[in-house]
Amino acid sequence: MRDNAATAWVTLRFLSCAIAIALMLIPYWPAWPALQWVTLLVLYAPPWWYLAVFLPWCVNWRSIKYWHCLMLLPLLVSGVRILDVSLPVASTGQAADFVTLSANLGNMRDGEVLARLLQQHNVSVALFQEARPDKLEATIAAGWQTHCDAGLCIASQFPFDVEHTMSRSIFKGYGNFAVFYRVHLPSVTLMMANVHFETPRPALESLLKLKPDSRGMQFRQQDRQLQATIISEWAQTVPEPVIIAGDFNMPIASPIYQQYFSTLGNALSDKPQQVVNYTKYTNWHGIRIDHQLYRGKVEPLAAYVLSLRGGDHRPVLVTWRK
Repeated sequence: MRDNAATAWVTLRFLSCAIAIALMLIPYWPAWPALQWVTLLVLYAPPWWYLAVFLPWCVNWRSIKYWHCLMLLPLLVSGVRILDVSLPVASTGQAADFVTLSANLGNMRDGEVLARLLQQHNVSVALFQEARPDKLEATIAAGWQTHCDAGLCIASQFPFDVEHTMSRSIFKGYGNFAVFYRVHLPSVTLMMANVHFETPRPALESLLKLKPDSRGMQFRQQDRQLQATIISEWAQTVPEPVIIAGDFNMPIASPIYQQYFSTLGNALSDKPQQVVNYTKYTNWHGIRIDHQLYRGKVEPLAAYVLSLRGGDHRPVLVTWRK
């Protein structure tokens, strides 16, 4: 009996290792509808579900052999990606040339709080999603230059030009999913993109109601992929330094993110100052779906996730040097 029990536990550990390896390969899974549903569940479900993969190692741990420990490596690597935890990077102590902040304002109504947050962290340029001009009244009163267009806003202490806007109308939606700016900072001229990609929420809600809308899910995934294609190609063709910030509605493990944005730097991944950098919280869990990406002759010094009372998302703050 003992031999059979030991064999069963070894089998379960092999299975947990196989699951971890499969999760590491999510960006390369075939685009079959059934697998796309699994991908959405894996990426947007509470990340603590992954801890169940370690159960075969916690129960009957005395039966673990030394060679079994080799199977723990893919579990740990995959766990870091699914749980999206980071090892904080020590600050270099260098002075920042400029500071950027991005935030989905959502249900936030207190513009005074937002203005104080920008002042407190000496922000140079802030990009907002789900924003309206009335939310920036206190910021305007403090002397900031602002511009809003169909839900996407910028607030800057320095001059900027609006280069181009990308409307959701091509996806039969409302508002813009991207606005491009040329920002004239004292130390550098930046090209910045304020983005708010399509959300997978309707597809996930249909699944939770046990009425999966496969057709709707496919259309939304195609829209998200096309939006990512447009932003990625723009970033690769612009000669100036580029910063893309906003609500991507996707974690870094997402196949779309990996396909289109993995070649760009991610400030929260490269210079995190916290172990957990979740930017969106529900009653069940947190997830990082807001990012500040970069390319060219700019380098992040430190990246933080802040708190903002009343907002749907937590702001991302990055200090930069040229």
